[in-house]
Amino acid sequence: MSNRAPTQVPRLAPLITLLSAGLVVAFSVAFFAVLGNVPNPQRLMTPVIVTASPQFTDSIEARVAVADPSKGAAIFEKYACNACHRAEDGVGPVLTGMGKRAATRRPNYSAAAYIYESIIEPNAFIVPDYANIMVSNYKAKIPEVELFNLIAWLLQQ
Repeated sequence: MSNRAPTQVPRLAPLITLLSAGLVVAFSVAFFAVLGNVPNPQRLMTPVIVTASPQFTDSIEARVAVADPSKGAAIFEKYACNACHRAEDGVGPVLTGMGKRAATRRPNYSAAAYIYESIIEPNAFIVPDYANIMVSNYKAKIPEVELFNLIAWLLQQ
């Protein structure tokens, strides 16, 4: 016979087991809650068909008509647009011909309205074969007078 005392299980063992199980459940619930809020990528890639001109088109056209396109190049560089939109090889749509292409991108959009929306709400329409990487804070970052001068300049490119 052995003289060793029987091994006692520490009193904290059940508490640690219960706490561990609770953490696993909590993290699982949090994981699936986050997973449930991830948008369907197919829905994000599906273009919205516009059957009429956007309500802001007339306002944009009027403001671009009185804008100063000669200031656009400096604004383009000031906000580092040239980092992605270069003359020929940027990761964003190229600068050359932007005004002409803008007029054909979305039905019922003028070129100015399309460029305006592309700058202030870049996720509204993603051009096929381009990644969704446009910075989305330009509406707050670029003062309106500069924004319309930039658009007027882009239309001439």
